[in-house]
Amino acid sequence: MATVNRQNNLFAAEDWKLAYKIYSQVDFQAYDFDSIRTALVEYIRTNFPENFNDYTESSEFIAILELLAFLSTSIAFRMDVNTRENFLETAERRDSVFKLARMLGYNPKRNVPASGLMKLSAVTTTEPLTDSEGNQLNNQKIFWDDANNPNSYEQFITVLNSAMSSTNRFTAPVKTGKIANINTEKYLLNSVIGNPIAHSFNINANGVNRQCEIVNGDFNDGKFFYEDKPNPLSDFGIFYRNDGQGIASNNTGFFLLFKQGTLQFQDFNFTTPVVSRVQDINIQNINETDVYVQEITTGGTVLNQWTKIPNTVGQTLNYNSQTLGSRNLYAVENLNNDGIRIRFPDGNFGNIPNGVFRIWYRQSDPVTYSIQPDDATNLSVVVPYENTNGEQYNLTLSFGLRSAVNNSLPPETLATVKANAPETFYTQNRMVSAQDYQVFPSSQSANIKKLKATNRTHAGHSRYIDITDPTGTFQSIESYAEDGVVYADINNSSEDFTINENNTATEIVNSILPLYLKKQNLNNFIYNTFRKSVVDTTPATFDTSGRTINWATLPVKTLGSTGYITESTSADGSVTTSVLINTTAETSMFKENNFVKFVDPNNVADYKWVRLTKIDNNGQLSSGLSTSTGPITISSTVTNGWKANEIISTLRKTFTATEQTAIINELNNKRNFGLGYDPATDEYYVVQNENLSAPTNGVLPEFSYAFAKDTASAKRDASYIIHFKYNAISNTSYSYSVSVRGLDYVIQSKEDLKFYNVKSVKVTDNSTKAVRDKITLNTLNTKPGVTEVFKWYDNDNDNLGEVWQSQETAQFYKPLSTLPNIPLRSRNYRWYDIGTEWQSNFGILRGGDIPANVIANNRFVDEASITINTFFEDNTPFADRTNVTIANISGRVEHFPANIVINFTNTTFGYNLFDSANVVNFRQENVNAGVTEFYKAYANGVSHSWGVTGGVANTAASGKLVLSNANTVAQTGTLTYRDLQTNVGFLHASDSSSNFSVDKLKVIYFSDKEKLDKDIVWTIADTFKEADGYCDPRKVKVAPIDSDEDLVPDDPLQYDDFVSSQSLVFFEYYTDFDGYTYDRPVSGVFLDYRGEEGIDLTDPDYLSPKSYSNQTAWENADGSLAINYVIVDTLAIAQSLNNDQTRYSGLVVYVTANKKVYQMQKSSTSPNNVTLNETTDYIVREGRASTQNTAVQDPQNVILKWNHTAPNDVRIDPSISNVVEMLVLTETYYQEILKYINVPGTAYPVSPTSEELSNEFEKLNEFKSASDTIVYRSAKFKLLFGADAEDTFQAKFKIVKIPGTSLSDNEIKSRIINLINTYFDANNWEFGETFYFTELSSFIHQNLGNAVGSIVILPKNTAGTFGDLFQVKAEPNELFISTATVDDIAIVEKITSQTLRTDR
Repeated sequence: MATVNRQNNLFAAEDWKLAYKIYSQVDFQAYDFDSIRTALVEYIRTNFPENFNDYTESSEFIAILELLAFLSTSIAFRMDVNTRENFLETAERRDSVFKLARMLGYNPKRNVPASGLMKLSAVTTTEPLTDSEGNQLNNQKIFWDDANNPNSYEQFITVLNSAMSSTNRFTAPVKTGKIANINTEKYLLNSVIGNPIAHSFNINANGVNRQCEIVNGDFNDGKFFYEDKPNPLSDFGIFYRNDGQGIASNNTGFFLLFKQGTLQFQDFNFTTPVVSRVQDINIQNINETDVYVQEITTGGTVLNQWTKIPNTVGQTLNYNSQTLGSRNLYAVENLNNDGIRIRFPDGNFGNIPNGVFRIWYRQSDPVTYSIQPDDATNLSVVVPYENTNGEQYNLTLSFGLRSAVNNSLPPETLATVKANAPETFYTQNRMVSAQDYQVFPSSQSANIKKLKATNRTHAGHSRYIDITDPTGTFQSIESYAEDGVVYADINNSSEDFTINENNTATEIVNSILPLYLKKQNLNNFIYNTFRKSVVDTTPATFDTSGRTINWATLPVKTLGSTGYITESTSADGSVTTSVLINTTAETSMFKENNFVKFVDPNNVADYKWVRLTKIDNNGQLSSGLSTSTGPITISSTVTNGWKANEIISTLRKTFTATEQTAIINELNNKRNFGLGYDPATDEYYVVQNENLSAPTNGVLPEFSYAFAKDTASAKRDASYIIHFKYNAISNTSYSYSVSVRGLDYVIQSKEDLKFYNVKSVKVTDNSTKAVRDKITLNTLNTKPGVTEVFKWYDNDNDNLGEVWQSQETAQFYKPLSTLPNIPLRSRNYRWYDIGTEWQSNFGILRGGDIPANVIANNRFVDEASITINTFFEDNTPFADRTNVTIANISGRVEHFPANIVINFTNTTFGYNLFDSANVVNFRQENVNAGVTEFYKAYANGVSHSWGVTGGVANTAASGKLVLSNANTVAQTGTLTYRDLQTNVGFLHASDSSSNFSVDKLKVIYFSDKEKLDKDIVWTIADTFKEADGYCDPRKVKVAPIDSDEDLVPDDPLQYDDFVSSQSLVFFEYYTDFDGYTYDRPVSGVFLDYRGEEGIDLTDPDYLSPKSYSNQTAWENADGSLAINYVIVDTLAIAQSLNNDQTRYSGLVVYVTANKKVYQMQKSSTSPNNVTLNETTDYIVREGRASTQNTAVQDPQNVILKWNHTAPNDVRIDPSISNVVEMLVLTETYYQEILKYINVPGTAYPVSPTSEELSNEFEKLNEFKSASDTIVYRSAKFKLLFGADAEDTFQAKFKIVKIPGTSLSDNEIKSRIINLINTYFDANNWEFGETFYFTELSSFIHQNLGNAVGSIVILPKNTAGTFGDLFQVKAEPNELFISTATVDDIAIVEKITSQTLRTDR
């Protein structure tokens, strides 16, 4: 160590410590002139303070320092520039970027020319030819498919055949195959030696004159068309294609392949072999696809075609020489001036060129453009040819473009080269890993704007080996779940159509509207919601049990499926039976496709539902039918003489002439209107705008048949099934927005089962039968809550009722004094397990006329259903009882209430009840006289008989109906049906139409533990999609079985066979990991207080029904809720839970009257106050689920069986293990999208098909793994904000401008549109992302913060609310694009509640 120190001290020029000290004083951050000058001055001042002290600006020393600072700055700048040019990310010079890219094995892409097929429209030849009729063809222009020339086809083929060789005439092609599933043939024209290789013509595309060429075409079967290598001795190739649509089709006829650009060549004489020879061609705009190298003779004859490979380096060259079986190889590199460099092998694995070589290349326009059919019409080229005699003539080919060509691409930009080169180096020029598939394709085509590759992997299985495939992709499966949910979900659909000169109202009514009537969800609605509403309004609509309508078989036999229907009526004691003809209002429901319930007249418990499948002659017998087959055919055999008791109406799918005229009149008069359907008369009717209960903010009102056909101009008729809203467009056209009511049936499994690969169409199974996926609710499930009907019945034929008859068992039950003696299904039922309804028209006669006419007309009003609460037997005096009492263990209805109170309006019974004297007339049994008499109920409470004829008053005979609170103007009041506990005098009477009306008691069992009698089978109609597009695999939409595919289900009411009208399913909304909200069934403790007039809150620790004591603690010992959900009838009852004692916080309350969900919540300002607030965290649907109430001791599961059938032809090739799905957004398609956005009037472009993408990217198959298969799918765009977006995504922006800004309103609008378009540029997004408005607004504020104070977004859809478009999710194959215009932006002074309204 001493030696080292000594030598350093003695001999070293400078000690390292000293050097380090010096460098520590140097400012290495000094870079520019000023900082370097300052650093030099400071260095001198610090280290040489005694030697230099003249720092004035004019001193020579300072001048020297400034010179040094200048030189240092220049050197630093050049060093920095050179350093930057050595790294791909920072390089700016084109030459540097290209060299660095080639170092990574990446060759930047040059421009790609537009290319496609031109259809041959006409031919002309100079050769003297004649057709079969001797017509001269030379110098005649012969058109393909010439309507004015019946011989055009023969003549066209004759001319072309003459230009072809004798072995290559039409129908004898040199090559056949299919391109894009169109039969394609190649034919060769006998070209003259020395002819041009390509034939040029000009087109004007995008306002620029562009030179194009017809080239010698060829094709790869099943793949694509391409240009054959140039050879002066080759014949010229054309194509014949036939899509099977006739010769007038755009895809049938002869076609020519064209390319944009000019084909040229240069010859080179390589006299001396040179290893790794390169040859530069300094010509600009040489395209990427058309470079060919040929070894030729000095006379130009081609000796060898050399083959292009990616590069000529090492193992790549060796691999290609072995694979291609040739050593004549070359590679093409790009020069920085758009020229090319041809690089030849080194002689080890490829031949060194020696001799004369010709290099062909095509110069093409280096821009993106689109060629439309209108840009390329009436074009022609002249092709010299030799006929079979060796004579030379000219063939003129006239042609034009039939479909747009938009596949041109500019050369790759430096930015894309920088991005693609490292990614290509990473992939090592092959696609193996998932990342390879994501990045490598972009290096092979400049036409890929955005790409997403998804690996669909499956280990290959033979169909002959038993496999387990729980997804059902390849194997039929049968899966079970015990946590099922079945519910009905309102799903109104929106449609629209335009009426103009080419699309009239008549055409709309004839062709478009019938399609709406065939919608599955509309027909679900008709059989469910529609039917129930009609029954609630007019209960007897589908009930024919009061009429004597019977089935008569023909040919006459005990059982039959053909025959006719009879109806018997009585008048003056005599019975008349006639054949029922369905042309009257009373019989029109007996029409084709309606269902009829036939019952055994001697035992109504024995019944059968059948469909009227065919009706001839309106059901009327004719002489030709009376001895053979009846006019009516039904779907199943029915016993002769059975009685029709009920009808299910099916929606007619066509309109009558009268209905068509009514609808066309509304459309032509440009009015809003609704279309309703009357099942009783089988008629469609128009609901005029002045009567229409119109949609509120775009949402259809709840369907109600209560005011059907109302003409009071009160806007209360909500009975329409389709709503039409007029929209003005121009003086010659207008449109209608159509809302079609609909209902979906949904089956869901909470946890046990997921439905994958479900089929909504028939597939062929391994037995070759066509089947659909099915879901079965098997007989392990219990029946729903059922309703048993008891009718007041005449069992001794005296036309008076004496007993109650069960419509289920047909048994009779005679009252015993005050006991109705009506049995329950079991002794185990308690009063709270049962509900009751009294259904009757109470014998009331239709009013609206003078008293004499009301009596003379003698027509009953419609029936109404009155709900009566049940209660246990508590010995309340009979006169005070208001409930139907059920005694425990007795198994029967113990007592009726004293009275039934009926608060009525003019719609309760379907008619006005008052006559002109303001009296209600009715018929009932005079118990003392033993006959049915007319009665009158007066407004003063008096009610008495008017005798058998209605003409003689008998004040001693009091009526059962008493009137009070009468308002004859409003046609409202209160009727009291009294003395029920006497169990005599109930209604059993007929009116003048022989309509027999009786009192009915409905006993409703809320739960039933009996098993289903038969399986209930559904077909899967569709997958279930959430509002944001998410396909929930736990849910599917289902439909009843329709075995004959005639749009009429086999059992239209099967939903009601499983789901009680009282059954509800509670769902909660939850936020998933993706930030979106979905729903799922809940579980917890439920209290059902339906039918109660209130909740007993006397004890603060308990909840109890008002009508009886059944206390339930609402809170657990730990302070948590012991009750989670409560169901009540009215909002007032729910609001009674409001308190200031912190009770019930968190309790969820469902109100049946308004079908809304509320939650008890603490006040933010007064924590002790807990109030009821509407919540959107829950939703309640009609349906049935596995028991949700955890307090139930014996929960019932809903058991599902899913039968999935895999197609018979689904097989997996064991050699293929990966299917890679390429989702591609091409540059050309994206440019067309931008053109659609930016150029008004441009049609929305059609996305490339999978076949087209497969053809375009065929080259990628050379780089994929042998075990992989690539399939292609084009990207889609979700349009946002503009008028052409879906209604849900249309929006308007409200802008608050900052006062004092220099920008005008129009300038602000324009700049905002530009910023929105920039924000949604495809480069900024990935497939399937979520749009957040907060991000967009931040971007706008960042760029226009000095002009825009606030910006909000509002949905145009009036049904929407502020905040609806704050978040939008794209499908996995979608990107966003904005179609907003300045018209969608409004400048407002400030944001207020008024400016946030969606209808302004």
